[in-house]
Amino acid sequence: MTDDQDLKILEQRTFRAVVDDGLWDVVIAVFFAMFAFAPLLSERLGDFWSAAVFVPVWVATYQGVRVVRHRVIAPRVGTVRFGADRRQQLQRLGVVMVAVNALAAAVGVLAFIAVQLNWLDLADGGVAYPLLLGMIVLIGFSIAARITSIRRYYAYGLLLAVAALVGEWLWREGLAVHHGYPVMFGTAAAIILFTGLFRFTAIVRSHPATHDNAMV
Repeated sequence: MTDDQDLKILEQRTFRAVVDDGLWDVVIAVFFAMFAFAPLLSERLGDFWSAAVFVPVWVATYQGVRVVRHRVIAPRVGTVRFGADRRQQLQRLGVVMVAVNALAAAVGVLAFIAVQLNWLDLADGGVAYPLLLGMIVLIGFSIAARITSIRRYYAYGLLLAVAALVGEWLWREGLAVHHGYPVMFGTAAAIILFTGLFRFTAIVRSHPATHDNAMV
């Protein structure tokens, strides 16, 4: 029993060493930066293009992360071949993150368009929308934290949920424009970005690059 527990702990540590490199944090930060900049860009680009312009940014960020992970992270922490259970967990994580991001983006864009077209008045009982958005990201990031054992994802979910609610409060008090999204989601995205970069830098500094560093 002890050997099995030790093996499980070793597998969990290996999994975190390979997966928790801070680069997913960068992807998350770039995605949620849309909520900060899209309302500002909509004044010139319109509602649709202010959101659509971020698609190539997301694609470029994801591709850049893949290159960095292959050329910078892999030579330092190695590569690993996980068992069927862990691969299934990773697949579930991918589905969860895509679903959360897509749903959050859809809710945000649709609500913003509805407000602009006077279909939805967030000033009258509109707290339901930021609550819904907050619940989506909180649940999604909680699932991601559970799957990956990366506890700061819980904090990210809470941070983003609070950003939606505090932003709405700031707007109602006349302290911010665009329902407080530029300031609150901009701050949240910056915190997530710098946290990810700090983690990435720590990994690079603590693991010298080698060509034969591999974990199987």
